Amino acid sequence: MKIYFNNKEICVGARVTVLELLAGQNLHTGNVAVAVNNKVVLRPDWEGTFLSENDKVTVIAAAYGG
Repeated sequence: MKIYFNNKEICVGARVTVLELLAGQNLHTGNVAVAVNNKVVLRPDWEGTFLSENDKVTVIAAAYGG
């Protein structure tokens, strides 16, 4: 199915969770926030949140510095 990952169209399998998507994108998930269709998905819900066709997934990583 087609989804949008950080504004880039990608294809993923059916019944993919947020957690599976992040693992498939080889992202370090330590300090990231995830939103699906502009709604934040809390980390404990990543495993049970399934994506649908045309969902828009945004991942934001915390940056450190000064």
